[in-house]
Amino acid sequence: MATQFPILDPSQVDEILDGKGLVLLDFWQATCPPCQALEPRLEAFTRRHRGEFAGYRVNIEADLDTPGRFGVMSLPTLVLLQDGTELGRRDGLIRDADLESLLAEPSDSRQPVV
Repeated sequence: MATQFPILDPSQVDEILDGKGLVLLDFWQATCPPCQALEPRLEAFTRRHRGEFAGYRVNIEADLDTPGRFGVMSLPTLVLLQDGTELGRRDGLIRDADLESLLAEPSDSRQPVV
């Protein structure tokens, strides 16, 4: 099954940040056990909220600049953006309730991502 969170190429970061709508960035590392544990829950969360946001993974081993740009200090870290502006984040051991609360926090002018 293909992931609903494609790995974001470092050259695409500015394009994503300049775009409109909600974007969820998942800062992860392939060898990170908490990142691996989050993956199936994040995929299920994305299916439950299809069309509400665009999701991307940032591989911290391949992209050293973007984690620093967002002040990522631990893995996994999720950052929710609206039109390039950070609305919220979760890091460490992220539960299903944490995912839901992250998406529920911002309520202003949500538009589906096409």
